[in-house]
Amino acid sequence: LNEADQTGAPLVLDSRVNHHHGVTEVVLVAPDQPGLFAKFAGAVAVAGATIVDAKIFTTSDRVALDILWLQDAAGGPFDRPDHRNRLATLVGEALDGRRDLGEALAHRRSLSRRAAAVFTVKARVLINNNASTRHTVIEVNGRDRPGLLYDVTRTLSELGLSIVTAHISTYGERVVDVFYVKDVFGLKVDHEGQIEKIRARLLEALVELGAEASAAE
Repeated sequence: LNEADQTGAPLVLDSRVNHHHGVTEVVLVAPDQPGLFAKFAGAVAVAGATIVDAKIFTTSDRVALDILWLQDAAGGPFDRPDHRNRLATLVGEALDGRRDLGEALAHRRSLSRRAAAVFTVKARVLINNNASTRHTVIEVNGRDRPGLLYDVTRTLSELGLSIVTAHISTYGERVVDVFYVKDVFGLKVDHEGQIEKIRARLLEALVELGAEASAAE
């Protein structure tokens, strides 16, 4: 455990096939670090998997627990041993900075953009400070694509926000992701100017060329 803490490598990366739901459940337990979930989401996308559901938690002693349900490109469990081994390698490389996830995802995004041009899903960002007593709640809606969750969570990290809890859901071509976040001081985001900046940056992450966008509080 001490060596993993120093290197930033996963403490636990385990997976099992859930045949009932047609998914592979992956569990990551690792020391928390800025942008941890974004790196994990990017590694999943580079590996060719799709996140259809996810829940992430951070304990009081700064250990992250991420539980993801993954499917392959055909909509079945992400269960090939070689693919799962590659995912484990990608996660390790992403966490210690040896893998440039943005560059690796660029080609997959271009292919997805051409293949899914017929689908139009309006991008929406809702930011709510009343739904939780301790966190700002951010909901993002948009069209799914390779690396979307990576783009959204990386943006939150760049804005200085810590994701405490997240609920990720995919409904066909639409994703609905809900994040419970705090600022760098461990507080809600209550400054209107900062809220508008978060909304604008997330819409940039969600919207692709030709897509529609709307924002709501």
